[in-house]
Amino acid sequence: MTQSPNDILDVLRRLQALDDEIRDICIARETRLERLARLRKVLELMNKELDDKRTKLVEAEKWERTKASELETEKDKLTKAKSKLSGVTRSREYLAVNKELETVRETIHKKEKEVDDLTTAVSDFRAAIGIEEAKHADLMKEAAVEARSNEEQLAAMDAKIAAVDARRKVISKDVERPILDRYARIAKARDGRAVVKIKDGSCGGCNMLLQPRYVEMVLRGSSLVQCTHCSRYLFAETAMNPDGSVVVV
Repeated sequence: MTQSPNDILDVLRRLQALDDEIRDICIARETRLERLARLRKVLELMNKELDDKRTKLVEAEKWERTKASELETEKDKLTKAKSKLSGVTRSREYLAVNKELETVRETIHKKEKEVDDLTTAVSDFRAAIGIEEAKHADLMKEAAVEARSNEEQLAAMDAKIAAVDARRKVISKDVERPILDRYARIAKARDGRAVVKIKDGSCGGCNMLLQPRYVEMVLRGSSLVQCTHCSRYLFAETAMNPDGSVVVV
């Protein structure tokens, strides 16, 4: 296969354009997957926090019931003490029972406040959990929509990557294997960019200034030129001055 440097460079530039397209699709693909993964991670953390709160709510409700039961026990004591008081005939015993009544009433008053505070706290906690559960449900819906959208978009992206890769394989046949292998090695080492344009006398990849003779060689198209600093293949887009001289665009 005999080809001019310009023909080879044209093939390499087309390969680079296709590789850029594939890379852009892959980046968009990864971005979608990462977003869904982050969403699912947030859901997982929210669900764990909700489970912890639900467990605490069950414990709080149990404590509330315990305190309510204690309150009922004190009320039973009060009822019995009142009944006992009605049957007392001696003053000393009357005073003792009356004191017992007062103590029970004070205990009941404290426990009623305690139960009321607990009921309010449990109610507020239950409401807060309800809000978190609503947020969790909304986020689950968002994740489900995102997952369905991803399935469609990823399938479309995979199809596009396959189509571009098929075109790439066809174009790759137009260049000799050693050059293609060298292109692949440079692309792998240089963030996927193996062919770059000269800009202001510098390599468009590493931005290092090129020796004028290399720039002249690129302009003439007499040979394949690689940057002496980063090894990328170089090309130049040119235009004609009014005086007929060639300039790099």
